Amino acid sequence: ARAVGLVGDRRAVRRLRRNYIMHAGPRLVPDAPLTEACLVCDWTVFLIVIDDEFDDGRELGMRPELAQAAIEDVIAAYRGQAGEGAFRLAHLAGIARTAADLARRFEASAPSREWLLRFNRHAEEHIWTKVTEAKQRRSQAPLDVPSYVALRRISGAPYTYSDLVEMTEQVVIPERVQAAAAWGPMLDAFADVWLGIQDICSCAKEVAAGDDLNLAAVMARSAGCGLQQGIDRAYEWVRERSRDFTVQRAQLADVPRHLGLDSGAEQAVERYLGSLERLIGGHLAWNSQDNPRYTQVMSRSRAR
Repeated sequence: ARAVGLVGDRRAVRRLRRNYIMHAGPRLVPDAPLTEACLVCDWTVFLIVIDDEFDDGRELGMRPELAQAAIEDVIAAYRGQAGEGAFRLAHLAGIARTAADLARRFEASAPSREWLLRFNRHAEEHIWTKVTEAKQRRSQAPLDVPSYVALRRISGAPYTYSDLVEMTEQVVIPERVQAAAAWGPMLDAFADVWLGIQDICSCAKEVAAGDDLNLAAVMARSAGCGLQQGIDRAYEWVRERSRDFTVQRAQLADVPRHLGLDSGAEQAVERYLGSLERLIGGHLAWNSQDNPRYTQVMSRSRAR
């Protein structure tokens, strides 16, 4: 019932959550305990519902001042600082309550205090991009590819999912490993593959809705070519970044041993990297095969 009462059609939200638990959970985190798997699914449903409220063409997606007021309330709720009835946009009260509930559940499942602080920072950075995107739409200033990727690495929430792998595996990555030269580039490559998959699969839906905040659309505009060529360019870019991820993962495999860490740390890093790779595969499979938000639009596009 946590996802029910967010916004809009409650039955639609129930169906969305059921779809995630039946399909996305096993795809994304196949080895996770049920409690943590459901938490990953509910986080994802929350992201979908809040994203829909701030889509291009909707008032919140086009008016930065309203978006900022709404997001300030959601973040206050996530931090446990908002009382009932304190929300400036009444129809988003369900989203704010759900944010508060998710924050409590993440705290209960956190593998470490350091992890929780990092995850909360990534979560809030993602939520705040709803305001950034509204400002971008209002300005109508075109983004080049690097600027778009920098925005999308946050707005697509990939770093929250790389954190969630630690939660589902209940592993703690030593700080010395996270300080290794290949760690940051590995996470950035993961983020780029994640956002590229999502943008390619969602391209038909977003372009049909008139939203050009999409990697394929940005690549097409930057190159002065058609949308299909933009999709092709995005696909090749994802393949390149996937190769980068593979290279950096291999570089990290021996880092715990080189740092003199024990076998437990070595096994934790290997489990984490393996689960992160499976997460990418699950993300691709779910978005291309199971996600009704994208597959229905892609089917209609093919039919035309």
